[in-house]
Amino acid sequence: MTVTLPGMSARAGTREKPLGAQSEVPPKREKLELLDTAHELTDFRSFADLGACWGVDGAYTFHAASLCGSELERAVIVDGNLTHLTRERAKEHPRVELVQALLGSRQALDAVGEVDALIMYDILLHQVKPDWDRFLLNWLPHTNALIVFNQNWLKTPRTIRFVDRGVDWYYRNVYVWEDDWNARERLESWFSRHHERDEDGRLERDNHWYWQFGIRPLELIRLLAKNGFELVYMKRHRHAFGRSRPWIVNDGLIFQRAAYPELDIRGRVRARARSLAERTGLLERFRRS
Repeated sequence: MTVTLPGMSARAGTREKPLGAQSEVPPKREKLELLDTAHELTDFRSFADLGACWGVDGAYTFHAASLCGSELERAVIVDGNLTHLTRERAKEHPRVELVQALLGSRQALDAVGEVDALIMYDILLHQVKPDWDRFLLNWLPHTNALIVFNQNWLKTPRTIRFVDRGVDWYYRNVYVWEDDWNARERLESWFSRHHERDEDGRLERDNHWYWQFGIRPLELIRLLAKNGFELVYMKRHRHAFGRSRPWIVNDGLIFQRAAYPELDIRGRVRARARSLAERTGLLERFRRS
């Protein structure tokens, strides 16, 4: 059964006023539809939404909760800054928990524990120490499904760290907004402060407010496949940041833990050795000894 939460349609594309209408950034149709598809494919009943607050104040969390309806077991919003509107909305939903913590921190991992699915919208390319790949590996034991929406990178053959290329390159290739808050002067100011540390002791160079990594989609897919998660759905949204930067695409991806995960060469060798030992009785004799 699907339950519609107050102020939001349970399915993307209806004419009801969306939950994020009061937020700075209205929920995006493609992200709502990705959640719809993920629920159909994985039938998740519990989930955590990492970085759920910025701009949308938990809108995707509450949409995912509406898909689960009365079968929702648990939903967790994790963010370094739990906005006031997110807190107010969560008061109406007793099964939605709030965790204020850095997304890659041990505090966040411990608070979430195990859930059916993790929602990672627009966060992977921001992750430094742990970097995006280690960030993913740290979270994998906590779930059986990943719902990822990421600004993937197509311009170079390998994943790169943007700030290593310098401010001019960054501005030409990465900087995708020009408004009162996002100006060339602000970018230059950030680069000039890269050696400084913020109030949490982190280098400004590693500031998560900025895009940090150009992640090649195949590297993302291979990393997860190597660690037991298979890609079950992908949809690409081209020209998401204008035709002047076609090398940046929005990819919506859904991964599930494979029933029979692929193993790397060392894993295959260990598996074959174990199989041989079991067939010959060596494993049983070793256990007895």
